[in-house]
Amino acid sequence: QITRIVRVWIPACFAERGIHVAAVCEKNFKLFVAGQTTEAIILGSLCAIGMLILRIPYAPMIGALVGVTALIPYVGAWIATLVGAFLILTVNPFKALVFIIFLLTLQQIEGNAIYPKVVGAKINLPAMWVLAAITIGGNLAGPIGMFLGVPAAAATYALLKEATDKRETHLKTQEKEQMGNSHKQNIS
Repeated sequence: QITRIVRVWIPACFAERGIHVAAVCEKNFKLFVAGQTTEAIILGSLCAIGMLILRIPYAPMIGALVGVTALIPYVGAWIATLVGAFLILTVNPFKALVFIIFLLTLQQIEGNAIYPKVVGAKINLPAMWVLAAITIGGNLAGPIGMFLGVPAAAATYALLKEATDKRETHLKTQEKEQMGNSHKQNIS
């Protein structure tokens, strides 16, 4: 057990803090994966419904493909678009063009409105931070940075909030003690 090894071989003050940080990171990564999966299901469903409304062939199959590939950051959207367009092209070239326009529009709406809200709500991170984490992570490390940027930002946000709350409580306690000491001095 890693926790046991850390507690035995690393000084207590560092071990407990490291274990806590690792637990917060693990929790946020799990929540991120759950949010990512929920978002992929929403996107795949919206794609299938939109395709059915537009009477584009292979709607359920391509909707499922879009949902599955939505789990792959950045590249997944292109894979789904190319494979879906190719399948539809074999039946109706005009519908393939309609599909491409529809899917690109849907992905823009999903990327800017749905994704930050769904994933942000799951990991308790404001939507603006989710977009910033994706942008910064993508610039630093490409698709892997986009994928890991959100849980890293969520863990940082949670740890910073926790530290701020702790510090604020400590300062208030100090302030009360100082006021109590000055009140005692005034009485004497």
